[in-house]
Amino acid sequence: MLHGINHIALPVRNLDVSDRFYRGILGLRAVGERPGMKFYTAGLHHHDLALMETGALFPVSGFSHFCLDVEDEQSLAAIYACCRAAGARILEPVDHTVMRAFYLVDPDDHIVELGVDVPQSEWGPWPNPFGRDVAYPELLSLADGRGNYSAQQILGGTSKSACA
Repeated sequence: MLHGINHIALPVRNLDVSDRFYRGILGLRAVGERPGMKFYTAGLHHHDLALMETGALFPVSGFSHFCLDVEDEQSLAAIYACCRAAGARILEPVDHTVMRAFYLVDPDDHIVELGVDVPQSEWGPWPNPFGRDVAYPELLSLADGRGNYSAQQILGGTSKSACA
């Protein structure tokens, strides 16, 4: 029986540039490496993310996005402020009805969603709660003054990021 997603592996053009994004901006903790690969955790598994350097010769494969789960809206706002302060490429926050989130674009153009689940009591029972997305400007006001945390601090670790 499936329990959930254990980790994701992404191809990247430059391991050092991507390391600065995932470790330096998002604050994920590096847990291991081997030639051409680095492994990171947010504290959920032995590793939650693996980066595999493909270099400039190979295109980075495409997919829509992956989502990092955030504990609550205050943490989401703090991470948003941290990423904004670090100069990350951020897409507008969105309320997906079942989740409130924002999206980042990493150095290899992978889209990373950071989101917090909305309790079902707030959106159910809808026939199709996935049928609408609306702007989430409240995140912008929640994020004001919260730029002094790293994502890893918010996620429960101790790594320092560019935002710490």
